[in-house]
Amino acid sequence: MLSTLTIISIFTEIFATGILLSGAYSFLRRYLSSKERKDLFLTLVFSCFSFYVAMTVVSQMMFNLGRPLSGLITIHKWIYLDITACGLFIWLFLMEKFRYSGNLAARLITGLLLIVVASTAASVMFSDVNLVYSRDVIEPLVSFSLPVPSKSIWVFMWAALGLMSLWKVLGSFPGRRNLLMFSGFSSLLIVAASVSASMYIRTADPSFLLGSWMITLFASTGLLVGEIIPEDSKIALEPLNLFRTRILYKLILIFVLLIVILLEVTTLVTINISRDAMIDSIKNYQRSVAEGVADKIAYGGDVRKLILEETVNKRVVYAVDMSGRVIAHPQPAAQGRNLSSVASVREVISGNEGSLEYLSPLFLVPDDQVVGSFAPVKGRPMGVVVEEPKAYAYTEIRRVETNSLIFVITGIVLTIFVGIFFARSIERPIQNVIAGTAAVRKGNLSHRIDIDSVDEIGQLASEFNQMTKDLKETQEHLVASEKLAALGTMAAGMAHEIKNPLVSLRTFTQLLQQKFDDAEYRKKFSAIVPQEIERINKIAESLLKFGRPTKPELGKVNLNKILEEILELLENECKRNNIRVTTKFAATPDITGDAMQLSQAFVNIVLNAIQAMPKGGELTVKTDVGEVIRLGRVMRKGELKQHGSYKEGMWGEAEEGTENGATTERSVPVVFAEITDTGMGIEEKHLRSLFDPFYTTKVEGTGMGLPITLRIIEDHKGSIKVRSRIKKGTTFIVTLPKNLEEA
Repeated sequence: MLSTLTIISIFTEIFATGILLSGAYSFLRRYLSSKERKDLFLTLVFSCFSFYVAMTVVSQMMFNLGRPLSGLITIHKWIYLDITACGLFIWLFLMEKFRYSGNLAARLITGLLLIVVASTAASVMFSDVNLVYSRDVIEPLVSFSLPVPSKSIWVFMWAALGLMSLWKVLGSFPGRRNLLMFSGFSSLLIVAASVSASMYIRTADPSFLLGSWMITLFASTGLLVGEIIPEDSKIALEPLNLFRTRILYKLILIFVLLIVILLEVTTLVTINISRDAMIDSIKNYQRSVAEGVADKIAYGGDVRKLILEETVNKRVVYAVDMSGRVIAHPQPAAQGRNLSSVASVREVISGNEGSLEYLSPLFLVPDDQVVGSFAPVKGRPMGVVVEEPKAYAYTEIRRVETNSLIFVITGIVLTIFVGIFFARSIERPIQNVIAGTAAVRKGNLSHRIDIDSVDEIGQLASEFNQMTKDLKETQEHLVASEKLAALGTMAAGMAHEIKNPLVSLRTFTQLLQQKFDDAEYRKKFSAIVPQEIERINKIAESLLKFGRPTKPELGKVNLNKILEEILELLENECKRNNIRVTTKFAATPDITGDAMQLSQAFVNIVLNAIQAMPKGGELTVKTDVGEVIRLGRVMRKGELKQHGSYKEGMWGEAEEGTENGATTERSVPVVFAEITDTGMGIEEKHLRSLFDPFYTTKVEGTGMGLPITLRIIEDHKGSIKVRSRIKKGTTFIVTLPKNLEEA
């Protein structure tokens, strides 16, 4: 029979299997996206570990059901093959994790290990196996006829992984240090669990078995936490917060775990109550047999004949006198033995009747642990004892409790899967809503959330879609307002520019009638008037071009020409604010882009620079050519990095070397535009949100100028860097690829 601690241990094994399978699934998904061999080996480690635990449960159930020894031997052969392979995968994972795979010594050790693993696997397959089960122990001592160091490989590899992880803690940054400690201590805990399991086999103390699997459960959880969290993530600083990061984990931990625990507690209580009732029933039946034989003997029945009649299967019935000496036994060899030291005999010669569990010294009984019932013979100096091996007497009890456990295990598995399914059905729409809000935060107001459910989450998605639709309309109005504001600023500045040629035109036209016959006048008129008219026409065309609707029209664009036109349009604005303009244009090639959109983007930047210098200053505009390495995925949310003595914000460019999670190794020809002012600069608290929609520090600003600029630059697959120092000025560096198809 299974003790209460043993049943709890089996439940713990099931939990550990679930954790390990979850880890294997998670690392397999990560491997399919990252293609890193480390994740592949980790998947195999968790898969083999989960198989080992699952097969251990199967072995325990088979033993308790009294299945043939051949089936148990096959199960344990599979277990030893599995832990041998797992040891190899742990080593390969260790090599990849700590980047030793290219080391010559590591390669030699790996080669030797492969030979040892192959020979061990062959020994397991072709060796004779002997299983030795101690009394009340459901895990055997396994011995092979050939050398099989599977357990040694298993323990050594976990110890190596644990010690190596803890050694690497030294000198690691905080996040990596925390995760290495989780992995290191968890690996060493698995070694401790193996020691505890060995103690259980040798001492038959079920607390060692429970301790072994509790340690394994915590170790597998710790190992999963230590390896699933990215080292550079914020959660690495507090790894246990992993279980608070997803609603799926919370639902599983709260609801599924609660249901499973209630189911297990109910089953445990039911099994114990049923087992006690069946034990009482078996003992009562045996006692009735003993009393029946005693009554028949008391009424003159033949003692030996009655003893032989009631001795069936593995049940032994015998009679003793008042000194404890056997007077009738089915086996002649037991005749005359003094059994006064046996518990049941001691009771019956004292005149008592009842049932006990005890160790029988009789060599004729195949199991020394027996269930004995006894009854004195009325009117005669003798008593009757009925003994049956405990393992045989309680066969039906073991079958009932094992079937109950199998039923509960099946229920637990189904509960977990159903719980995960419903948890994911709740989590998935919430993730869609989160993705939608993130898209809106990044400025994508065209994003729609597709949720078909009609519950509260579906209603939330519907309201969200309506909100983004309204926001998009509002944004379009604000964009138009921002454009009109910039247009008004330029128009006010250009009024003075148009006035100068108009004065010349008016003067010439007023003198035309008086000096029409003057050849010198006509020559000067022909030279100056068309030139002034062309100047006015050019200003008007530039103004109209900026005011047109922004439909992208890609073509060849010269960045220098765009910047020259913008500076010419804003020349009077600069003069009015006492701003000196300096240009340093390199010979830049034509780039692929939309001239009107790029003009709008640079007008916003230049106007911001002018407005940052209300008391005058210097505006410097530079261009240059070059290449950027690994132009990665777009980052709509700015990142601040230390650049010398001040912070630098970066928008529209990925972390170095990543593009959609994959490493890139390509250079892209680009054109740079650098616009610097000597204004008051931008405070760090404002720098990160500089390109956020509707964010502005101006009293009359809409907060849409720079977001529009960023969107245009991003559409051209470029990036913007902003460097600013308080009271020193600000620099905008715009990077645009020469060819959009190559970016």
